[in-house]
Amino acid sequence: MLKKNIYILLIIISTQLFSFLPILEITNIKNCIAPKAVEISPDGKTAVIVNLEGMDFWLANASNGQIIEKIKFFPTPATGWNYTTKKPIKSFAQKPVECAFSPDSRYLWISLHNAAAVVVYDTKKEFIFKTVLSEKISIFNLTANNKKIMEIPKISVGNTPKVIKITPDGRLALVANWHSSSVSVINTADGKVLKNIKLGGKNWYIPRGICISSDSKTAYIANMGGGNISVINLASLEILPEIKASSNPRHILLSKNDQFLYISDNISGKILKIDITNGQKIFEASAGKMARTITMTSDEKILFAVSYEESSCTVFNMENFEILQKIKIYAPMGLAITPDNTRLWISSYKGGFVKIYGISTEK
Repeated sequence: MLKKNIYILLIIISTQLFSFLPILEITNIKNCIAPKAVEISPDGKTAVIVNLEGMDFWLANASNGQIIEKIKFFPTPATGWNYTTKKPIKSFAQKPVECAFSPDSRYLWISLHNAAAVVVYDTKKEFIFKTVLSEKISIFNLTANNKKIMEIPKISVGNTPKVIKITPDGRLALVANWHSSSVSVINTADGKVLKNIKLGGKNWYIPRGICISSDSKTAYIANMGGGNISVINLASLEILPEIKASSNPRHILLSKNDQFLYISDNISGKILKIDITNGQKIFEASAGKMARTITMTSDEKILFAVSYEESSCTVFNMENFEILQKIKIYAPMGLAITPDNTRLWISSYKGGFVKIYGISTEK
């Protein structure tokens, strides 16, 4: 009887400390063309929608979804890649894939799938550096109802660049190059590539997800081909011993204390928690096949994971990977949360829309 009463008391205490409320849709942004990624600025004010096939990206109010600017690239012929047939195809160079904000929320770094390059967009339109290459863009400001054509810095990296991450200190930009099996490390002060780091040695890795330690000293790279996490010393730019992960790791997050990696596995649809210090798997749970992007609340209590094949977003309790909610959304791909944990953005790649959900928890 005593044990039962203690158990009930623990449940009551747990409920008082953290009570999860259902996540509800509040906005649907339509007419996107293959929205590959969404990202929220560190200050929580701006959201970005990256439209791969639309060859543009949109800046919006992160709270209500109101579109502020639409920035369009001028397409030029290039060779792309068909992921179904695994063969080269005719395409355009200016297909944006992923993006990352600088820590001060001013600069937006964007990877161009078929250009072997990244570009840098200054939200203040005052660029701090010029590069040998540049990319022409058309900016349509919906608030002022005007258009402007500009040239923005363009930096050559490896083939098929995907995920970009900026170090917390803002000093470096890291780019995962899918078809070069490498990571490009860029000095953000002048846009110069410090090193293209080949991953895997004689093995052929397919790097995608990136996360960086809070002290900006170590980077972790998820290799979809390779089944492991590459580790890079950002001071020496040398490769450290790998961490065994899963069969097909795609996206990764790092806990604030730099101890745990959270990994989405594309093939198995699993979400894993791994202790970096010893490589031990702490938790494993299913989010559905073709698990894509994952994100978590700033207090690290809730994790979100989208399944492209099962058209869902699973909401996990991060303490025990218990499923709190399943959100149905068609063919989701991109995922982002505002720093105040009140808005969740999810892009539907096939559906051509982005939905914003309201998040609420009680403590």
